[in-house]
Amino acid sequence: MSSAPTTTFYEAYPLDRLRPADYNPRRLSEEAFVRLQASLRRHGVVKPVILNADGTLVAGHQRTKGLQAIGLTHTPAVMLGTKVRLQDEIQFNLLHNRVETEASVVYAEPGVIGAWSWIPWQSIRVAERKNLSFVNAIGHMTAGHGPWGSVVIDDQGRIVLNAEYAVVASINRFDLLAWTVTSADAAQLHADLTGEYGVYDWTAIESKAPVWNQHIVQPKRLRKFSSKAKAGKLAYGSETWDQLVTPWLKPTHRVVDFGAGYGDYAKHLRAKGFNIHDYEPYRCRDGSYAVDIRAVVGMIRDIDKDIQTNGLYDVVVLDSVINATTTLDYQHWVMTTVNALCSADGVVCLGTRNLARELRDEQAKRVTSQTATTKMSFLDEDNVEMNFVKGKWQKLRFHTPETLEPLLRRYFEDVQVTDLSGSNIKATCRRPIALPKEEYEKAFEEEFNMPYPNDFRHDRHLELVGNLIKLVVERNESLNNQNG
Repeated sequence: MSSAPTTTFYEAYPLDRLRPADYNPRRLSEEAFVRLQASLRRHGVVKPVILNADGTLVAGHQRTKGLQAIGLTHTPAVMLGTKVRLQDEIQFNLLHNRVETEASVVYAEPGVIGAWSWIPWQSIRVAERKNLSFVNAIGHMTAGHGPWGSVVIDDQGRIVLNAEYAVVASINRFDLLAWTVTSADAAQLHADLTGEYGVYDWTAIESKAPVWNQHIVQPKRLRKFSSKAKAGKLAYGSETWDQLVTPWLKPTHRVVDFGAGYGDYAKHLRAKGFNIHDYEPYRCRDGSYAVDIRAVVGMIRDIDKDIQTNGLYDVVVLDSVINATTTLDYQHWVMTTVNALCSADGVVCLGTRNLARELRDEQAKRVTSQTATTKMSFLDEDNVEMNFVKGKWQKLRFHTPETLEPLLRRYFEDVQVTDLSGSNIKATCRRPIALPKEEYEKAFEEEFNMPYPNDFRHDRHLELVGNLIKLVVERNESLNNQNG
């Protein structure tokens, strides 16, 4: 049985030997940088930086800048035993920034106050185990790369910082690197280290998440787990479809599901006699993540044939799409296309990720099962987070009512935002606003001829674009005449 690589702890590693990574996703304000320097002067470095085996600084960039600013030359450091791949480097960076959690209650044998020590794993006592998504994420990285973190413990034996890392040490039976403080200093140290130290900025690694990676975000709706199939329970229903669309939908309505993922709801409702078309530019083949270009082109031709015969749609469904847009440009192109597909008296039913729910879940440090997936938010100033999932980087965009409603009012006159308690914010939009023709042309070019790896585009969209432009221009002229 193979074991994880051995990491090495350096109590004083020269700062001038560090090689900063060029992707560091954290930016500090001047105020935060001043607070960081004050904390370093008050407490020293109680959290080692992490180095890749080649000396690249994986985590601790801002701390090393702070040390240099106050005139220090060395830092505690943990060096990984083997050179890890870039995505793991970034995972270490993210986990290192978010590992300062104390939802769990853990006790252990303290060391000498104001010094580093190794706590035997046998002395660790977990009184309460919570925040298991963090525990699982930390455990995954320690299993693959060896113990890389540390804790702060007070002289009474309470882990006051990084308690979830201590839980992992107990489970996986490795000794725990610890810095010991007095109980009197613990509260101030915790306050200093858990304050807001900057925001995430994904600019440096945006190239790692090209738009075609977003196909892994596609929700698998109406699928059955084998364990639940026997009980007749569906896994992965859609709040947008189940709560906002199907309660009033009639077979006479013409519907298009835009950004339909695997198209589960369209297939399900078509089988019941509903008139539903769907489009997903990154539709995958069953059982794989390979994009089915033939199926994509088939959906384009189906929509083109339908609008030539019947015109624009009564209902447009946009379920979990704008939260998967990699840029604000793509968000605009999606909304412009949805505006175009909607008839003058049609309705758009939309659902997207709810930022308030995400933050509430994280603040509550939700207790989940041992098999819980990692649920951590690394939000930038645009409420976008980046995660590494199934071997690819993906972006997720979150909204609040305060950001969603103004966005939608750029494309529709009548906007009703509803249901703020669920994981999705939902909205209904009516009375599409006439946009400039060139905006539609640009949006259609992007949305119906999306980029694929190796700069491939299928170029089978031109007939649909021409027919859709014609219908939208006619609709907008009619709307302008009505308003005039």
